[in-house]
Amino acid sequence: MTPNNLALVLAIIAASIEYGIGFTSCPRSVPPSSTLFAATKDTSKEDVLKEGRLVEFSSGTGANKQISLGAIIGKEGKKNLKILTSSGRTSSVPLRSVKHMVPNGRAMSTETQIEQHENAAATALESDVAANGQSVAEVWEMLLEDCNDDESCQVGVDLITLSELILGDSTSTSCYATRAMLTEGVESYCFKEIGGNKFDDSGGPMYEPRQMEVVENLRSIAKVEAQEAAKWDELKQRMYDASNNKSFVVEDETEEIQTALKALQQLGCLANLSPDEIKREEKAALGNKNDAEVMAIAKLFLQNIDRRATPEVARQLLVSLGVWTKHSNLDLVRLKVRTTFDQYFEDAAVDIASNPPLDLDEGSRLDLTHLPAFAIDEASTKEIDDALSVEILKADGPIHSRQRLWIHIADPTRYIELGSPLGQEARRRATSIYLPTETIPMFPMSLAAGPLSLRPGEVSCALSIGIMLDEAGGIDEDTPPVITPSYVKTTRLTYDQVDLLLDPFAMVNNESSDNNSGSSEENTIEDMETTVEILRQLQYASEQRLGWRVEGGSLESISPYELPDMTVKARPSPDGIDGWQVDIYASEQMAANRIVTELMLAANEAVALYGDTHGVPMPFRSQGMDELSDEEIEMTPEGPCRSWLAILSTSRSQISSKPLPHAGLGLDMYVQVTSPVRRYADLALHFQIKSHLRGDALPFPGNNDGEGNGGGTGIGETMVGIAQNAGTLSRQLERPANDYWLKEFLRRRGTQLTQVLVLSTDRWKDNVYKLLLLELGAICTYSSTKPLATGETLDMQCMHLSELV
Repeated sequence: MTPNNLALVLAIIAASIEYGIGFTSCPRSVPPSSTLFAATKDTSKEDVLKEGRLVEFSSGTGANKQISLGAIIGKEGKKNLKILTSSGRTSSVPLRSVKHMVPNGRAMSTETQIEQHENAAATALESDVAANGQSVAEVWEMLLEDCNDDESCQVGVDLITLSELILGDSTSTSCYATRAMLTEGVESYCFKEIGGNKFDDSGGPMYEPRQMEVVENLRSIAKVEAQEAAKWDELKQRMYDASNNKSFVVEDETEEIQTALKALQQLGCLANLSPDEIKREEKAALGNKNDAEVMAIAKLFLQNIDRRATPEVARQLLVSLGVWTKHSNLDLVRLKVRTTFDQYFEDAAVDIASNPPLDLDEGSRLDLTHLPAFAIDEASTKEIDDALSVEILKADGPIHSRQRLWIHIADPTRYIELGSPLGQEARRRATSIYLPTETIPMFPMSLAAGPLSLRPGEVSCALSIGIMLDEAGGIDEDTPPVITPSYVKTTRLTYDQVDLLLDPFAMVNNESSDNNSGSSEENTIEDMETTVEILRQLQYASEQRLGWRVEGGSLESISPYELPDMTVKARPSPDGIDGWQVDIYASEQMAANRIVTELMLAANEAVALYGDTHGVPMPFRSQGMDELSDEEIEMTPEGPCRSWLAILSTSRSQISSKPLPHAGLGLDMYVQVTSPVRRYADLALHFQIKSHLRGDALPFPGNNDGEGNGGGTGIGETMVGIAQNAGTLSRQLERPANDYWLKEFLRRRGTQLTQVLVLSTDRWKDNVYKLLLLELGAICTYSSTKPLATGETLDMQCMHLSELV
């Protein structure tokens, strides 16, 4: 402190002592409320808060609570004051919300006067920062020294006196500026507000200098808090830079920040849910200690960077930082889906390929490599799990009695042992998941597309099902199906190739005409004439089977037309909008699709018959159908509308241990066994069948959920239980992902028109219809402002349709 300031201070202290104002010094044993601070009660608040007084008042609640400065310009009602702020806004303020009256602040009535006080406080705080709080600290040290010789000394100083000491005068602007320095300045922890009448114009509130050790402790805390604040400020700057196309490298951040960003994903993944769904998810998270902790970390992180702690804010932040893209699949995160395999499983897959386990069926495998076997699938398919052959048994007689149809199914159980780590991981995943952006396989792809698949040109292990048809197209009762482990050698064909080969007017060569169908070596047809002949035999058999199912009352008995499948593909592309290319098209069911569909159904029926005949527990699938009147069918236009009517007549499929009719397929009994590389329920059925063929104990002996000793992957686990639980995750992911990209595809097309067909009306709601987007194969619900007719076609804007998805 300078000599001049010291002289001023001493003079003020002397005057204060002489006239008994400003400072008070008393023994600690004297109760403050009875002497020094007797005026702290607010009984006179209403009397002193008159028009023209300058006051601080609070408004808002919680995180939105704030303190403002204003001038009283009148009363509003019996208990409220009308207060003007520097912005010109007036507020009706209850007396209880007035927190402080500025000493010497009288006759204040204009925005300019109020603003002068706010500016004085802002200027004082800037100067305080520049001087590192020196003025406040010097006064604090002086007051502490005054008590050094008397340990029982307690000093209280009013605001007017402190304003004189710190800023040199006690005008209302100086008093307000001094208060700002004492409460918000660099050395704000030097003084503690202890009493005095906040509404007493003669002195204002009282302040007590804190003890040295207390201040040092508070300074240390403040230093830590400042460092913490600086850390978050620096992070906010890096995040701001990232939003302006500068890179944000997560790996360069501290472990704390990386953990917070991971936690943020668990909050952000809820952004595509409804408000009620978000509440349910957050409530469920509270019931799990780990999830609750993750949510708390995420919300605290957002608060630390001054963001609202909501799922959408979290999602937007992760996108801006490059952790997610705009089109990241939030459901994958929310459902905690493993999109890759741990290195342990990848290594186990490599080990199995190089050192396969003992083949338990080696002695009974039937060598069928002499039969041409055609694996027909999409060009992009990597998991090849079925192939078809025709075996000619004799030269004479009707064709159905001369040939055996072979359906070869990949045999993963040759390599995957029940209960092994890879088997358990497949059980946990339940199915391969097919999304527009990626495929998430049930097994590591090195296995799924390797030894487990029926690889073209190689001898592969299979489970082969040989069937003979009767004259009507049903499975011949006099010649039971043959089910056997086997060796096969396949040729890869795409659906498009097969359709071309079966088209009598098409010109084809012996290689694939599809650039995406794989390597030419895989798709080379060695004997074109034989290949075409076998494909025609398979086509004839599929037509027989379809006719037999129609006679059994299948969906096709109502309408032979098959609704198109919607194929959705989305991939990153530098030329695409938002960096993504989206393609959607309707896939019509042609001859090749019908061949595969009918013969896979025949194989599944044959296995069901085997299980029923031999008493092997299996998950039989059934479905009911409501009977439709001839009039109802005839009133519905043929084609897509009538096919949709047939679908609406079916009930939800059921799974049970008893073989029951599957009306939709027109089959007396039915199981699923043809996709063991993609569906764990099919794989489990392979274990079951092959154990029975060998005469071994069944791994799943129970007939109902909870029966049996569950020699499989879980105690009490049954075939029915496995099948009932399978597919849940894929249903939660595949349909929403397709809908998301369909919506995006339509949105991008904007006002472009596309043709839609009215499939049906809603039975319960007026002017609500199902629409088929003919070009895309998509079906959506539409509420019309006018009646529409079933079978009517409309041209609609894609943007409008995007809102219906």
